[in-house]
Amino acid sequence: MRDELPFVLMRGGTSKGVFLRADDVPGDRDRLTRVLLDLFGSPDRRQIDGLGGADKLTSKAAIIGRPARADTDIGYLFGQVGTVRAEVDYQLNCGNLIAAVGLYAIEEGLIAAHEGSTLVRVHNVNTDRVVHVQVPVQGGKPLWRGDLAIAGVPGTGAPISLDFSRALGAITGRLLPTGNAMDVIDVEGLGPVELSVVDGANLAIYVQPGVLRMTGLETPDEIDADAGLRSRIDAIRKAVAYRCGLRGYWDARQAPSTPMLLVVGAPADYRSCTQGDPVAAADLDLVLRQYASGSASKALAGTLAATTGLACRLPGTVPQRLLAMARGNPDRRLAFGHPSGIIHVQAQVRSRPGAAPTIDRLVVQRTARRLAQGRAFLKEAFQRGA
Repeated sequence: MRDELPFVLMRGGTSKGVFLRADDVPGDRDRLTRVLLDLFGSPDRRQIDGLGGADKLTSKAAIIGRPARADTDIGYLFGQVGTVRAEVDYQLNCGNLIAAVGLYAIEEGLIAAHEGSTLVRVHNVNTDRVVHVQVPVQGGKPLWRGDLAIAGVPGTGAPISLDFSRALGAITGRLLPTGNAMDVIDVEGLGPVELSVVDGANLAIYVQPGVLRMTGLETPDEIDADAGLRSRIDAIRKAVAYRCGLRGYWDARQAPSTPMLLVVGAPADYRSCTQGDPVAAADLDLVLRQYASGSASKALAGTLAATTGLACRLPGTVPQRLLAMARGNPDRRLAFGHPSGIIHVQAQVRSRPGAAPTIDRLVVQRTARRLAQGRAFLKEAFQRGA
């Protein structure tokens, strides 16, 4: 039995997570959940008695282990640790943290560094999907200093490229879970709702702002403060979850993480919720607001940025129709506005009538760095590997 854990604290994109070795923690999910709640100081909105960051973007765990697939280099189990609820959600992938997974794997000597750029093939255990991570390397060590600025993170860092083209159908196994690019679903309290459901690197629901009586430019705090709006959002999420075969998962949790809802609108001017910087409509293709796990997000998830880039290339979806109306749809890098600023996605998709689309490239660039390392002390002893 042990009551301490070696850990590394890392930022990946706009997320921050506690990195643990799979060999150091219980393999059983229920026991692992108890260890993570203890480690993070949950449930507690401040997480004052643990390593949690008191926000869903900073209350995340990455369990790193040996690869279980021959086409990968590393295994990565993601845990979204609840702040006010005693639960850890293993249903989804965190794309932002994957940038840190690539960096961690090289820094820890889990894979060899190759000068210039090293490919780390990450197997996300949660979704059984693979993400290719390109990490810049100089002098045999991964770079974290660089010139890339990403919205929601002060300063700059070295660009780490995440290719999600092999990570599609992450939750349901189907790119279009309903079989359609666009659906009209009857939602309790709202009536017929026009929406698109796309299961790319994460399961996303796309609706226009008017469906929810929004402008589409609300801040996360404004969304969270409006109980009626949150109720309407969750009614749509529940209806889609049931339609996609996720009834058991949805009903078992107080704040389910998936499907995630994205309010998608045409470009508009606004200010970021983090630094107050102006975001110009002229620099955007679409504006998005993301909601899941009981609250709105201050940034767009990396998996959802990639999924939205893909959705923009699928004829007939809500994002594709808005994109076509706004600025056309050439094969170019896309710019999405989120509460903290702008994120860019390179999505190259070939669509043919009567055939499944071919996804050649689905890339988001992030930065990452190691923040701290040491030993964490737990309140309760546990047995590793059990």
